[in-house]
Amino acid sequence: MGKRPTSPTARQNRTPRIKRMNQTEKIVSCRVVGDQEVELTFADGFMGRLALGKLLWGPVFEPLKDPVFFRTVKVEDDTIRWPNGADFCPSVLRCWCEAGGVLSQEETDRCFQPRTAGAV
Repeated sequence: MGKRPTSPTARQNRTPRIKRMNQTEKIVSCRVVGDQEVELTFADGFMGRLALGKLLWGPVFEPLKDPVFFRTVKVEDDTIRWPNGADFCPSVLRCWCEAGGVLSQEETDRCFQPRTAGAV
């Protein structure tokens, strides 16, 4: 079987490589400071606290309502993760920490939209 020819269009339609996470998005430590609240430290030294209680629903996150299980959180792969596989995107956690708390989906989405010149 030979190598398939690659057209310029096919090369353009490839999925872009995943962007490397920058230091502002990497979580280096996590401390539980309440039943469902964490204090996070990012690689650039930024720290923030988040109350995650209102996010704990559905089959993956429901077990985190148990304060004992919530305390089993670990920093793994630059984010926070629990033994059942529950985790949060570190970029989203940074956005929420900078905002001072968990945001709505619409507000969170704004964190990732390109800023335009002259925008206030």
